[in-house]
Formats: sequence, C-alpha cells, structure tokens
Amino acid sequence: MINIVVVNGSGLLRESLVYLIEKDSELHVTGCAENQEQTLALCSTLAPDVILIDIEMPGCDVFETAKQIKHLHSAVKVIFLASQADKKSGFFALKSGADGYLLKNITGSELILAIKCAANHMKIFHPMVFKVMEDEWMNTSESHPPDNLTIREMELIKYIAQGKSNKEIAKLLFLSEGRVKNIVTGILKKSALQHRTQLAVYAIKKRYI
Repeated sequence: MINIVVVNGSGLLRESLVYLIEKDSELHVTGCAENQEQTLALCSTLAPDVILIDIEMPGCDVFETAKQIKHLHSAVKVIFLASQADKKSGFFALKSGADGYLLKNITGSELILAIKCAANHMKIFHPMVFKVMEDEWMNTSESHPPDNLTIREMELIKYIAQGKSNKEIAKLLFLSEGRVKNIVTGILKKSALQHRTQLAVYAIKKRYI
C-alpha cells in the first residue's frame, strides 16, 4: 500500500484528488494539508510515501516546504502539480529535490501511474523540466569542473544525480550529514558550478551514473 498526503488549498480540488486516488486499491490517502505547517506535521505523524503538492497554493512557499520535507524525511517522495508548464517553477522544483512535476491536465490513470513510479524511486517530470536540465547542461559546459576529483567526491556526485538527499548520502557513505554538506561545498568551491543541479548534470556527462 502506498500512503499519500494531499496538499491543496482548495477544498473541492483536494476532495477530487482524494476520490481519484482512492479508486486504486494500491493507494491510500492518509491525510490532507492546506499549508506548510500542516504538511510538515503530517509528514512527522503519518510518515507518507508520497506527497502531492499544488504548486499554486496561496500563502505557502511550496519549494521551501519541499526542501524541508526532504531534509527531515528524506524517504518521502514529493510531486508538484501545476496548472501550466513554467521554466522558473520547474527550475525551483528541481532545486528543492522534488521527485515529480506534473500538469493538472493529465488523466487520472497518468496521475496514479506517476504516484506509483515515484514511490518506486523514479523521477516523473513534465518535458518542460528537461528543457531546464538542458539549459543547466549548457551552463555546465561553459564551466570547467575539475577532473581530479577523489573517489569519494565522484561517488557523492553520483548519488546527488540520483536525487538522493544529504541525509541519504550520509547513510550510504557512512558519514555524518554535516560531513556530506562540507564535501559538497568543497566540490562547488573548486569548480565553476553553483548548485546541486549542475553537479547532477556534470555526473551524467561524466557517466558517473
């Protein structure tokens, strides 16, 4: 059973999502939230597998919410639902560590499939987000990350490209989360790269994954 929390400020849309999701016997909505505080509280008490967040929810920094979810509950998968494709929101969704970015005009069967894929550690993004990745690819091409990375640094970058959080990487490498953060900072400092998304693109280009 895949447990889900729905985050949406509109009662009607929220109820519609719950009804749609609950029609699949493998999915169960364990709770609903209307803001960041409720969302984080439900993550702690219900330990959901997947969280669906309305990207246009008023009065809530959805990207900061996603970052906090990933920081506090790294195993939880976060999927954003948007009314329209937007490069800026796609970029921030990537930076927040989200596992999916979908448009609200998808069919019910497509949404259910996306939830199941995310729960099974797959990234589900609208094609527009790949355009963002392409732009990052070009930015990375214009910089010159060092090729004299240590084995530990290359391994860490590989995990970043796989979408893993610092907490997850720390467990995999038997390091403290603080140590992982320091290594990432060190890699960024000795390269022309600016953030984790570019590191992920670099890992793909170098075939670390």
